[in-house]
Amino acid sequence: MCKMGKIKSKKKRKIPLLTWLVTGGLFFGGTGEKVGWAQTLPEQEPQPEWEERLRKHLRKLDQWGVLQLLRTERDVDKQQKKRARYSTHPEELGLLADDEDGGVRFYVAVNRHTPLDVRLQLAFDPLSHVRAGVAMSLIYDPLASLAIRNLTEKIGQHLAQDSQPLVRLGLASNLFLSPSLFDLLAGDGDSLVRQKLAENLHIPQNTVAILGQDSVVAVQIQALQHRNAPRSLLEAMGEDGNTMVRLAVCQNLNTPLGVLVKLAADADTLVRQGVAGHPGTPLETLREMAQDDVVEVVLGVAGNPGADRELLLSLAADPRDIAIRQEAQKRLVPLLREEIREDVLERWEDP
Repeated sequence: MCKMGKIKSKKKRKIPLLTWLVTGGLFFGGTGEKVGWAQTLPEQEPQPEWEERLRKHLRKLDQWGVLQLLRTERDVDKQQKKRARYSTHPEELGLLADDEDGGVRFYVAVNRHTPLDVRLQLAFDPLSHVRAGVAMSLIYDPLASLAIRNLTEKIGQHLAQDSQPLVRLGLASNLFLSPSLFDLLAGDGDSLVRQKLAENLHIPQNTVAILGQDSVVAVQIQALQHRNAPRSLLEAMGEDGNTMVRLAVCQNLNTPLGVLVKLAADADTLVRQGVAGHPGTPLETLREMAQDDVVEVVLGVAGNPGADRELLLSLAADPRDIAIRQEAQKRLVPLLREEIREDVLERWEDP
Protein backbone atom coordinates (compact mmCIF):
# COMPACT_ATOMS: atom_id res chain seq x y z
CA MET A 1 0.00 0.00 0.00
CA CYS A 2 1.11 3.56 -0.70
CA LYS A 3 1.99 5.83 2.17
CA MET A 4 1.04 9.47 2.49
CA GLY A 5 3.57 11.60 4.30
CA LYS A 6 3.65 10.55 7.94
CA ILE A 7 0.18 9.09 7.92
CA LYS A 8 0.12 5.49 9.09
CA SER A 9 -2.97 3.38 9.53
CA LYS A 10 -3.28 1.70 12.90
CA LYS A 11 -2.79 -2.05 12.89
CA LYS A 12 -6.20 -3.63 13.30
CA ARG A 13 -6.70 -6.50 15.73
CA LYS A 14 -7.57 -9.39 13.48
CA ILE A 15 -10.33 -11.82 14.35
CA PRO A 16 -9.36 -15.43 13.54
CA LEU A 17 -10.91 -16.40 10.21
CA LEU A 18 -12.74 -19.40 11.58
CA THR A 19 -14.11 -17.34 14.48
CA TRP A 20 -15.39 -14.72 12.06
CA LEU A 21 -16.95 -17.29 9.73
CA VAL A 22 -18.90 -18.83 12.60
CA THR A 23 -19.97 -15.66 14.41
CA GLY A 24 -20.24 -12.94 11.81
CA GLY A 25 -19.61 -14.41 8.41
CA LEU A 26 -20.56 -17.38 6.27
CA PHE A 27 -22.58 -20.21 7.75
CA PHE A 28 -23.73 -23.09 5.59
CA GLY A 29 -27.05 -24.77 6.24
CA GLY A 30 -27.63 -28.51 6.35
CA THR A 31 -27.46 -28.97 2.57
CA GLY A 32 -24.59 -26.58 2.02
CA GLU A 33 -26.61 -24.64 -0.57
CA LYS A 34 -28.10 -21.83 1.53
CA VAL A 35 -26.08 -19.04 3.05
CA GLY A 36 -27.10 -17.17 6.20
CA TRP A 37 -25.52 -14.38 8.24
CA ALA A 38 -25.29 -13.54 11.91
CA GLN A 39 -26.85 -10.15 12.64
CA THR A 40 -24.19 -9.03 15.09
CA LEU A 41 -20.69 -10.10 15.95
CA PRO A 42 -20.83 -11.58 19.46
CA GLU A 43 -18.06 -10.65 21.84
CA GLN A 44 -17.58 -14.20 23.14
CA GLU A 45 -15.46 -16.74 21.30
CA PRO A 46 -17.35 -19.47 19.39
CA GLN A 47 -17.83 -22.79 21.14
CA PRO A 48 -15.77 -25.79 19.90
CA GLU A 49 -18.90 -27.54 18.60
CA TRP A 50 -19.60 -24.53 16.33
CA GLU A 51 -16.18 -24.80 14.78
CA GLU A 52 -16.52 -28.53 14.27
CA ARG A 53 -19.90 -28.04 12.64
CA LEU A 54 -18.47 -25.45 10.29
CA ARG A 55 -15.52 -27.68 9.37
CA LYS A 56 -17.95 -30.48 8.60
CA HIS A 57 -19.91 -28.33 6.18
CA LEU A 58 -16.82 -26.82 4.59
CA ARG A 59 -15.60 -30.31 3.77
CA LYS A 60 -18.66 -30.64 1.52
CA LEU A 61 -17.06 -28.15 -0.84
CA ASP A 62 -14.95 -30.99 -2.22
CA GLN A 63 -18.12 -32.77 -3.39
CA TRP A 64 -19.79 -29.81 -5.17
CA GLY A 65 -19.84 -29.24 -8.92
CA VAL A 66 -19.01 -25.99 -10.71
CA LEU A 67 -22.60 -24.70 -10.85
CA GLN A 68 -23.10 -25.26 -7.13
CA LEU A 69 -19.81 -23.58 -6.34
CA LEU A 70 -20.56 -20.58 -8.57
CA ARG A 71 -24.01 -20.17 -7.03
CA THR A 72 -22.60 -20.34 -3.53
CA GLU A 73 -19.83 -17.90 -4.40
CA ARG A 74 -22.42 -15.46 -5.72
CA ASP A 75 -24.48 -15.78 -2.54
CA VAL A 76 -21.39 -15.30 -0.38
CA ASP A 77 -20.47 -12.11 -2.25
CA LYS A 78 -24.01 -10.82 -1.87
CA GLN A 79 -23.98 -11.39 1.86
CA GLN A 80 -20.51 -9.90 2.20
CA LYS A 81 -21.80 -6.69 0.64
CA LYS A 82 -24.78 -6.70 2.95
CA ARG A 83 -22.52 -6.98 6.00
CA ALA A 84 -20.22 -4.26 4.67
CA ARG A 85 -23.19 -1.97 4.18
CA TYR A 86 -24.97 -2.48 7.50
CA SER A 87 -22.38 -3.66 10.01
CA THR A 88 -21.67 -1.44 13.01
CA HIS A 89 -18.76 -3.52 14.32
CA PRO A 90 -15.36 -1.83 13.76
CA GLU A 91 -13.36 -5.07 13.67
CA GLU A 92 -15.68 -6.73 11.20
CA LEU A 93 -15.53 -3.64 8.97
CA GLY A 94 -11.74 -3.79 9.19
CA LEU A 95 -11.79 -7.37 7.92
CA LEU A 96 -14.25 -6.56 5.15
CA ALA A 97 -11.99 -3.70 4.03
CA ASP A 98 -9.50 -6.38 2.95
CA ASP A 99 -12.08 -8.29 0.91
CA GLU A 100 -11.06 -9.11 -2.65
CA ASP A 101 -14.40 -7.84 -3.99
CA GLY A 102 -14.30 -4.11 -4.78
CA GLY A 103 -18.05 -3.85 -4.18
CA VAL A 104 -17.59 -5.05 -0.60
CA ARG A 105 -14.80 -2.53 -0.01
CA PHE A 106 -16.97 0.24 -1.48
CA TYR A 107 -19.75 -0.45 1.00
CA VAL A 108 -17.21 -0.42 3.81
CA ALA A 109 -15.97 2.95 2.54
CA VAL A 110 -19.43 4.52 2.67
CA ASN A 111 -20.49 2.90 5.94
CA ARG A 112 -20.72 5.66 8.56
CA HIS A 113 -19.49 3.28 11.25
CA THR A 114 -16.20 2.57 9.49
CA PRO A 115 -13.24 3.69 11.65
CA LEU A 116 -11.00 6.47 10.40
CA ASP A 117 -7.94 4.23 10.14
CA VAL A 118 -9.88 1.90 7.83
CA ARG A 119 -10.93 4.89 5.72
CA LEU A 120 -7.26 5.81 5.49
CA GLN A 121 -6.49 2.34 4.17
CA LEU A 122 -9.31 2.54 1.60
CA ALA A 123 -8.20 6.01 0.47
CA PHE A 124 -5.29 4.20 -1.22
CA ASP A 125 -7.44 1.42 -2.69
CA PRO A 126 -6.53 0.49 -6.31
CA LEU A 127 -10.17 0.91 -7.42
CA SER A 128 -11.32 4.48 -8.02
CA HIS A 129 -14.93 3.85 -6.99
CA VAL A 130 -13.76 2.60 -3.59
CA ARG A 131 -11.69 5.76 -3.11
CA ALA A 132 -14.72 7.76 -4.27
CA GLY A 133 -16.73 6.06 -1.53
CA VAL A 134 -14.25 7.35 1.03
CA ALA A 135 -14.42 10.81 -0.52
CA MET A 136 -18.21 10.92 -0.31
CA SER A 137 -18.43 9.72 3.29
CA LEU A 138 -15.47 11.50 4.90
CA ILE A 139 -16.66 13.73 7.75
CA TYR A 140 -14.63 16.59 9.19
CA ASP A 141 -15.80 17.23 12.76
CA PRO A 142 -14.58 20.59 14.11
CA LEU A 143 -15.29 19.36 17.65
CA ALA A 144 -13.10 16.26 17.32
CA SER A 145 -9.61 16.02 18.79
CA LEU A 146 -6.74 17.74 17.01
CA ALA A 147 -5.25 14.40 15.93
CA ILE A 148 -8.56 13.26 14.38
CA ARG A 149 -9.05 16.60 12.64
CA ASN A 150 -5.53 16.54 11.22
CA LEU A 151 -5.88 12.96 9.98
CA THR A 152 -9.27 13.69 8.40
CA GLU A 153 -7.81 16.77 6.72
CA LYS A 154 -4.85 14.85 5.32
CA ILE A 155 -7.07 12.08 3.95
CA GLY A 156 -9.18 14.75 2.26
CA GLN A 157 -6.13 16.47 0.80
CA HIS A 158 -4.87 13.16 -0.55
CA LEU A 159 -8.23 12.45 -2.22
CA ALA A 160 -8.42 15.99 -3.61
CA GLN A 161 -5.24 15.25 -5.57
CA ASP A 162 -6.45 11.87 -6.88
CA SER A 163 -5.83 11.36 -10.58
CA GLN A 164 -9.37 10.06 -11.15
CA PRO A 165 -12.12 12.72 -11.55
CA LEU A 166 -14.66 10.30 -10.04
CA VAL A 167 -12.87 10.51 -6.69
CA ARG A 168 -12.67 14.30 -6.75
CA LEU A 169 -16.32 14.52 -7.81
CA GLY A 170 -17.24 12.46 -4.75
CA LEU A 171 -15.26 14.82 -2.57
CA ALA A 172 -16.84 17.89 -4.17
CA SER A 173 -20.32 16.57 -3.34
CA ASN A 174 -19.40 15.96 0.31
CA LEU A 175 -21.22 18.33 2.68
CA PHE A 176 -18.87 17.77 5.62
CA LEU A 177 -15.42 18.90 4.55
CA SER A 178 -13.14 21.47 6.14
CA PRO A 179 -13.16 24.99 4.60
CA SER A 180 -9.59 24.57 3.35
CA LEU A 181 -10.60 21.51 1.31
CA PHE A 182 -13.45 23.43 -0.32
CA ASP A 183 -10.97 26.10 -1.41
CA LEU A 184 -8.56 23.45 -2.67
CA LEU A 185 -11.28 21.88 -4.82
CA ALA A 186 -12.26 25.31 -6.17
CA GLY A 187 -8.92 25.28 -8.02
CA ASP A 188 -9.39 21.79 -9.47
CA GLY A 189 -8.30 21.43 -13.09
CA ASP A 190 -11.54 19.71 -14.13
CA SER A 191 -14.49 22.06 -14.68
CA LEU A 192 -16.97 19.27 -13.87
CA VAL A 193 -15.45 18.96 -10.40
CA ARG A 194 -15.70 22.73 -9.89
CA GLN A 195 -19.29 22.73 -11.11
CA LYS A 196 -20.19 19.89 -8.74
CA LEU A 197 -18.55 21.85 -5.94
CA ALA A 198 -20.63 24.92 -6.84
CA GLU A 199 -23.76 22.79 -6.35
CA ASN A 200 -22.65 21.88 -2.81
CA LEU A 201 -24.93 23.80 -0.41
CA HIS A 202 -22.33 23.85 2.38
CA ILE A 203 -19.48 25.64 0.63
CA PRO A 204 -18.60 28.92 2.36
CA GLN A 205 -18.85 32.41 0.87
CA ASN A 206 -15.18 32.71 -0.01
CA THR A 207 -15.35 29.47 -2.03
CA VAL A 208 -18.49 30.68 -3.82
CA ALA A 209 -16.68 33.93 -4.62
CA ILE A 210 -13.82 31.97 -6.23
CA LEU A 211 -16.21 29.86 -8.30
CA GLY A 212 -18.25 32.90 -9.29
CA GLN A 213 -15.20 34.24 -11.14
CA ASP A 214 -14.47 30.91 -12.84
CA SER A 215 -13.33 30.84 -16.45
CA VAL A 216 -16.11 28.37 -17.34
CA VAL A 217 -19.56 29.95 -17.59
CA ALA A 218 -21.40 26.84 -16.36
CA VAL A 219 -19.40 26.98 -13.11
CA GLN A 220 -20.04 30.71 -12.76
CA ILE A 221 -23.79 30.28 -13.23
CA GLN A 222 -23.99 27.57 -10.59
CA ALA A 223 -22.03 29.68 -8.11
CA LEU A 224 -24.12 32.80 -8.76
CA GLN A 225 -27.28 30.86 -7.93
CA HIS A 226 -25.79 29.62 -4.65
CA ARG A 227 -27.44 30.66 -1.40
CA ASN A 228 -24.05 31.73 0.00
CA ALA A 229 -23.12 33.97 -2.93
CA PRO A 230 -21.73 37.20 -1.42
CA ARG A 231 -23.45 40.50 -2.18
CA SER A 232 -20.29 41.93 -3.73
CA LEU A 233 -20.13 39.05 -6.23
CA LEU A 234 -23.77 39.47 -7.26
CA GLU A 235 -23.31 43.21 -7.74
CA ALA A 236 -20.21 42.74 -9.86
CA MET A 237 -21.59 39.95 -12.03
CA GLY A 238 -24.86 41.83 -12.56
CA GLU A 239 -22.89 43.91 -15.06
CA ASP A 240 -21.30 40.97 -16.84
CA GLY A 241 -21.52 40.90 -20.62
CA ASN A 242 -22.84 37.32 -20.70
CA THR A 243 -26.63 37.10 -20.70
CA MET A 244 -26.71 33.77 -18.86
CA VAL A 245 -24.49 35.14 -16.11
CA ARG A 246 -26.80 38.13 -15.57
CA LEU A 247 -29.79 35.78 -15.61
CA ALA A 248 -28.16 33.67 -12.90
CA VAL A 249 -27.82 36.81 -10.78
CA CYS A 250 -31.58 37.43 -11.23
CA GLN A 251 -32.31 33.91 -10.02
CA ASN A 252 -30.53 34.31 -6.69
CA LEU A 253 -32.94 35.14 -3.86
CA ASN A 254 -30.22 37.21 -2.15
CA THR A 255 -29.61 39.57 -5.09
CA PRO A 256 -29.67 43.18 -3.83
CA LEU A 257 -32.66 45.37 -4.80
CA GLY A 258 -30.40 47.85 -6.56
CA VAL A 259 -29.14 45.14 -8.88
CA LEU A 260 -32.68 43.95 -9.65
CA VAL A 261 -33.86 47.49 -10.44
CA LYS A 262 -30.96 47.99 -12.81
CA LEU A 263 -31.48 44.65 -14.56
CA ALA A 264 -35.20 45.38 -14.96
CA ALA A 265 -34.18 47.57 -17.91
CA ASP A 266 -31.75 45.01 -19.36
CA ALA A 267 -31.67 44.72 -23.13
CA ASP A 268 -32.13 40.95 -23.02
CA THR A 269 -35.63 39.54 -22.62
CA LEU A 270 -34.47 36.56 -20.53
CA VAL A 271 -32.88 38.84 -17.95
CA ARG A 272 -36.00 41.00 -17.68
CA GLN A 273 -38.08 37.85 -17.29
CA GLY A 274 -35.80 36.82 -14.43
CA VAL A 275 -36.32 40.16 -12.69
CA ALA A 276 -40.09 40.07 -13.29
CA GLY A 277 -40.35 36.71 -11.54
CA HIS A 278 -37.97 37.51 -8.66
CA PRO A 279 -39.89 37.72 -5.34
CA GLY A 280 -37.63 40.55 -4.17
CA THR A 281 -38.33 42.91 -7.07
CA PRO A 282 -39.90 46.15 -5.69
CA LEU A 283 -43.58 46.82 -6.47
CA GLU A 284 -42.76 50.08 -8.23
CA THR A 285 -40.38 48.25 -10.55
CA LEU A 286 -43.05 45.61 -11.25
CA ARG A 287 -45.49 48.34 -12.27
CA GLU A 288 -42.97 49.71 -14.73
CA MET A 289 -42.24 46.25 -16.12
CA ALA A 290 -45.96 45.64 -16.65
CA GLN A 291 -45.64 48.02 -19.63
CA ASP A 292 -42.95 45.87 -21.26
CA ASP A 293 -43.45 45.04 -24.94
CA VAL A 294 -42.64 41.34 -24.42
CA VAL A 295 -45.56 39.18 -23.26
CA GLU A 296 -43.31 36.76 -21.33
CA VAL A 297 -41.97 39.60 -19.19
CA VAL A 298 -45.49 40.83 -18.34
CA LEU A 299 -46.51 37.26 -17.53
CA GLY A 300 -43.66 37.17 -15.03
CA VAL A 301 -45.04 40.32 -13.42
CA ALA A 302 -48.53 38.83 -13.21
CA GLY A 303 -47.15 35.76 -11.47
CA ASN A 304 -44.87 37.65 -9.08
CA PRO A 305 -45.91 37.22 -5.41
CA GLY A 306 -45.19 40.93 -4.87
CA ALA A 307 -47.82 42.12 -7.36
CA ASP A 308 -50.63 43.86 -5.44
CA ARG A 309 -54.39 43.95 -6.06
CA GLU A 310 -54.29 47.14 -8.08
CA LEU A 311 -51.59 45.86 -10.45
CA LEU A 312 -53.35 42.53 -10.91
CA LEU A 313 -56.67 44.20 -11.65
CA SER A 314 -55.07 46.23 -14.44
CA LEU A 315 -53.39 43.14 -15.89
CA ALA A 316 -56.66 41.14 -15.65
CA ALA A 317 -58.06 43.47 -18.28
CA ASP A 318 -54.87 43.78 -20.34
CA PRO A 319 -55.80 43.80 -24.05
CA ARG A 320 -52.41 42.57 -25.32
CA ASP A 321 -52.61 38.85 -24.64
CA ILE A 322 -55.12 36.40 -23.15
CA ALA A 323 -52.34 34.60 -21.26
CA ILE A 324 -51.64 37.78 -19.27
CA ARG A 325 -55.31 38.19 -18.38
CA GLN A 326 -55.66 34.56 -17.35
CA GLU A 327 -52.56 34.65 -15.11
CA ALA A 328 -53.68 37.88 -13.42
CA GLN A 329 -57.23 36.57 -12.90
CA LYS A 330 -55.88 33.35 -11.40
CA ARG A 331 -53.83 35.39 -8.93
CA LEU A 332 -56.80 37.65 -8.13
CA VAL A 333 -59.21 34.86 -7.18
CA PRO A 334 -57.71 34.01 -3.75
CA LEU A 335 -57.17 37.71 -2.98
CA LEU A 336 -60.81 38.60 -3.70
CA ARG A 337 -62.08 35.59 -1.73
CA GLU A 338 -60.05 36.65 1.27
CA GLU A 339 -61.33 40.24 1.04
CA ILE A 340 -64.96 39.05 0.88
CA ARG A 341 -64.42 36.68 3.78
CA GLU A 342 -62.96 39.47 5.90
CA ASP A 343 -65.83 41.85 5.02
CA VAL A 344 -68.44 39.27 5.96
CA LEU A 345 -66.73 38.52 9.26
CA GLU A 346 -66.45 42.22 10.10
CA ARG A 347 -70.18 42.78 9.51
CA TRP A 348 -71.08 39.71 11.56
CA GLU A 349 -68.99 40.94 14.48
CA ASP A 350 -70.54 44.45 14.44
CA PRO A 351 -73.43 44.87 16.94
